[in-house]
Amino acid sequence: MSEKLKEYALKGAGIAVIVLLLLQALPFLQPDNPPVVNEPVWDRPETRVLAKRACFDCHSNETVWPWYARVAPMSWLVVYDVRQGRAAFNFSNWHAGDMPGRKADEEIRTGKMPLPRYLLLHPEARLTDAEKAELRAGLLKTMTDKGREATAVTGKDLTEAGAILLYARCSVCHSADRAKRERKSRKQWEETVTRMMANGALLSEEEKVVLIDYLARTYGQ
Repeated sequence: MSEKLKEYALKGAGIAVIVLLLLQALPFLQPDNPPVVNEPVWDRPETRVLAKRACFDCHSNETVWPWYARVAPMSWLVVYDVRQGRAAFNFSNWHAGDMPGRKADEEIRTGKMPLPRYLLLHPEARLTDAEKAELRAGLLKTMTDKGREATAVTGKDLTEAGAILLYARCSVCHSADRAKRERKSRKQWEETVTRMMANGALLSEEEKVVLIDYLARTYGQ
């Protein structure tokens, strides 16, 4: 390699390192775990054990974040996947409108969940055929029968529930800090949340009421 090429290679490597370091300073898609609000009524403890092993990292507020979830830009993909998973359904913030057991059963049966790319880095989440069958049966019971009613965790009031909804549901598309910069009447917040739901925000009618009440009391005019 000529001296000129070596010089270009060193400069390129230096620029790459600087860019990588600058990316770490961007406050974008940071990993964190909101408080657990409530869980479904599990049909039996074994179902929860299997769900925790194969599903909780993306579908709960008990995510075990790997080291690369704190190194941009890889962290952006990881955090985005987790937020999308939580928005689809969240075992730590359960409500009657969550994904039905039959849908979960189909995702596991066809191998769509857990995500194949997740299994590459988390082999412990790989289930045997017998474990898949056990988890599918348990989720069908949990998410279609008993799972229609959630057991509230002690000490979580509506104010905290509203704050968690703001983060868990709204920050999928934009920063939750956006609400803090705005002051609206209750009617305006209701219109905003209704518009969000029309654009794809995953909120049940019960959660909608809690979120609007929280926004109106905390960021009202």
